[in-house]
Amino acid sequence: MLIAIGIGLSFALITYFVQPFSSTEYRLSDMLFVPRGPNPNIVIAAIDDETLAQYGRWAEWPRTLHAQAIENLASAKAKAIVYDVLFASQTANDSILAQAMDDAGNVVIAVVGEHPNKSPNLELTYQDVIHPTPALENASVAVGHASVLIGDGGIVRNIPLVIMDTANASYPALTVSALYTHFGQTLPADFGVSDGKMHLLDDPFDRYVPVDDMKSMHINYAGPPGTYTMISYADIIHGNFDPELVKFKTVLVGMMASGEPDSYVTPISPQKMYGVEIHANAMATILEQRYLVEATDRMTLLIVLLMVGILGFALPFLNLRWGALLSILLFIGYALAVFFSFDHGYILNILYPLLAVPIIYVTVLICRITSVQADRRETRDIFGKYVSPQVAHEILTLADTDRLKLGGVRREVTVLFSDIRGFTAMSEKMSPEAVVETLNRYLGIIIDCILANGGMINKFAGDSIMAIWNAPEDQEEHCRLAVKAALEAQQAAAKLPVGPEEPRVQFGIGINTGPALAGSVGSEGRAEYTVIGDTVNLASRICANTPGGQIWIGPQTYEQVKTIVEVVELEPQSFKGKAELVKVYQAVKLLSEDSK
Repeated sequence: MLIAIGIGLSFALITYFVQPFSSTEYRLSDMLFVPRGPNPNIVIAAIDDETLAQYGRWAEWPRTLHAQAIENLASAKAKAIVYDVLFASQTANDSILAQAMDDAGNVVIAVVGEHPNKSPNLELTYQDVIHPTPALENASVAVGHASVLIGDGGIVRNIPLVIMDTANASYPALTVSALYTHFGQTLPADFGVSDGKMHLLDDPFDRYVPVDDMKSMHINYAGPPGTYTMISYADIIHGNFDPELVKFKTVLVGMMASGEPDSYVTPISPQKMYGVEIHANAMATILEQRYLVEATDRMTLLIVLLMVGILGFALPFLNLRWGALLSILLFIGYALAVFFSFDHGYILNILYPLLAVPIIYVTVLICRITSVQADRRETRDIFGKYVSPQVAHEILTLADTDRLKLGGVRREVTVLFSDIRGFTAMSEKMSPEAVVETLNRYLGIIIDCILANGGMINKFAGDSIMAIWNAPEDQEEHCRLAVKAALEAQQAAAKLPVGPEEPRVQFGIGINTGPALAGSVGSEGRAEYTVIGDTVNLASRICANTPGGQIWIGPQTYEQVKTIVEVVELEPQSFKGKAELVKVYQAVKLLSEDSK
């Protein structure tokens, strides 16, 4: 649990201070926009391909055309006529256009900022602000800047509501000037910000617009390019349009011809949107008060910490199924919260809290797996001190797969029994502590030899040992390995130093090969893994007849090792349970090093 929470806290701090994958976060937030339709109070007069086809290049137009358009829009009772174009150069017809603007009394024209400049002011500051000609600027009811903010990925998400020039003169956005004109109000001298909100308009049209430190507003786009009602500017010049389309509405005039540079990628569509459409969406955002506010970094940090806390404290106490279900529900729940919050104007961070869920889940899962494996190793180590490591592994494997049941499988095995000759008589002359020490010393010899040759220690019975080959796992040349282990044990025992009054201890070893039932035997409450059958019984009886210091093998073992082990054929032996005599052989040594 502490590891998961520690990793979660580290992730939270990284997201707060480093903010990786911010581009991905912007793209995910952009996907939350859903088209909802245009504001009915805004219409676009598009200077489109048709208009340019009729009147030629924009720079060569006589401004009497604009004067005619303004007169027609004013006659149709448009509330505000807003030009998203720059009339920077003087022409011979400026006085005619200025008179039309003055007569209409509701024309807003654009200024444009050039060369953004670093400034101590919070507002976006430009080194140069290009104005329209003085005659036209004086005739307009207001001017407004047409600049937009190109954000991460070249996408326009925000618009600065106020910009400044190097002389500290401020300019409201074209959107803001259009709104004031639409509601018949005069622009204020200053646009102050209080508690992160800019107050626009006066009673009864008050708007408190959330803005960032640069006084820019997040645009809530109503739809992709082409959403707003558009009238060809040529039709407006000719008066060939329905006056009801513009009556009591704001008309935004702007370039929408093919190949015009005033177009940008927006969050709502990969298709570029013309600048005049962006201003229409910005104006609608304020008119409808559909503001968007991004969650602060501190809020995102708190949400990530909440995710970390819930999962970090809950998952360690839940099983994998319930843990996965909790993680999925938390993931889906937060995703839904993001959608609902966006609909209510609040942009929650999508990426970091959702990333925290799989990070914590996977961390807890890895910790749990690591802990289980450590416990399993510890169990196997402890278990292996009392049963063979192979048996411990087999039992744990069967338990993991829910197959740890009574019963077994029939397979060929090689069984070795070893007994210390004369140990009983010797132990009568020794203290219990000395008996145990001597027993462990001699048993350690044969145990090491059995394990070194792949054998499985199955049972201890006083000074006797039972070992098995080819169970529970398949082994090649299991007969050879058993005989080799016995020979090495006898050699090691012969070399073991003994005290002057301590008798030399010898092993009597019997080995037999044949079919047996290998598996769990006992009861549901107490069982052990072992092998049973006539093969095991015969191995035990061969061991009982074997003199100290010798190794006797049964007939099937002999058949499989006769070419690699030197043996001495013994007299056939009579064993309990056998109607006929059984041939046994004494294993003397391996015939060559290559056979080892």
